[in-house]
Amino acid sequence: MKSYLTPKEVAELLMVSTAAVRLWAEKGNLKARVTAGGHRRFKLDDIKEFAAKKNIQLNIKMSENPKVLIVDDDIHFAEFLKALLKIEIENVEVEISLDGFDAANKLHDFTPNILLLDLKMPGLDGFQVCQAVKENPLQNHIRVITISGNTSESDAEKLKNIGAETCLNKPIDIPVLLKQLALN
Repeated sequence: MKSYLTPKEVAELLMVSTAAVRLWAEKGNLKARVTAGGHRRFKLDDIKEFAAKKNIQLNIKMSENPKVLIVDDDIHFAEFLKALLKIEIENVEVEISLDGFDAANKLHDFTPNILLLDLKMPGLDGFQVCQAVKENPLQNHIRVITISGNTSESDAEKLKNIGAETCLNKPIDIPVLLKQLALN
């Protein structure tokens, strides 16, 4: 089981809207951690405690397996990341897309919690994929972590404005990646 949940996952567990979850967090009724990218994350124990106090029955049918979609045109790097995540994160489901167009299709079928997204790809690049995800009300809950071999400050700022949590550099710093994922 992952240690931190997104507002959407908390809303599913408590069977309320994400707006209610945000409001409870803002008022301090529900403990939340804020990521470097400004996103709220919740510990399952805090949610259980909150639900008990409010006499709310948890919806435990929710899928607890984290799902990660890796989008990178370098098949060797993508396969390396997939193998790494499978070793480091219990019950993780991982899919790979080798370009932005394939990613757009997989986003509908696979519905990941997290998108690990390469920026520099032919055709649809990481900026366009990130923007499309964050503008889609059915997908904007997906956490986007970008990865690039060469990211400028302006690129990193642009990505955060679009909705990405962070931009990690290649070669990837594995402990930093795992900490950012916050799934184990």
